[in-house]
Amino acid sequence: MSNTFATRLKQLRINLGYSQVGFSEILDIPTASYRKYEKDVREPTLSVISKFFLHPATKDNALWLLTGERSLQNAAPQAPIEPPMTYHSDMEQSLITSIASSLEFIAHMKWFTPGSQAGYQDYGHIILRDLKPLLQQGAGTNEHENKRRA
Repeated sequence: MSNTFATRLKQLRINLGYSQVGFSEILDIPTASYRKYEKDVREPTLSVISKFFLHPATKDNALWLLTGERSLQNAAPQAPIEPPMTYHSDMEQSLITSIASSLEFIAHMKWFTPGSQAGYQDYGHIILRDLKPLLQQGAGTNEHENKRRA
């Protein structure tokens, strides 16, 4: 198997459990552009590359994604390394599963028509991405409230 950016990008996406649509959505990259990166038709811009270094799901593997190396100090060629699965807390996984189940029910009731390219789990990841700042803000507020009460 070739060790290009495109093959590492696809490998990382699959290891993290995303579809192309879901992965491009969480990284805020247009899906058409993402597909071209994965097919090795187009090189990502610096602003796109920075998203891999900044996003929590990909930042631990960003250097590997770009260079194929785990660290710049390990310049000696090595066998291809599988990127580790990114850890998702039990609460996040539970929330994603609940969102997916709810959307499936809502679609069954004909209150919602899902897109043809994204699965319910992808929607769960996208909704969690949008809710995370609110959840973190709420957690910060609760800590402040607890300190004030003590």
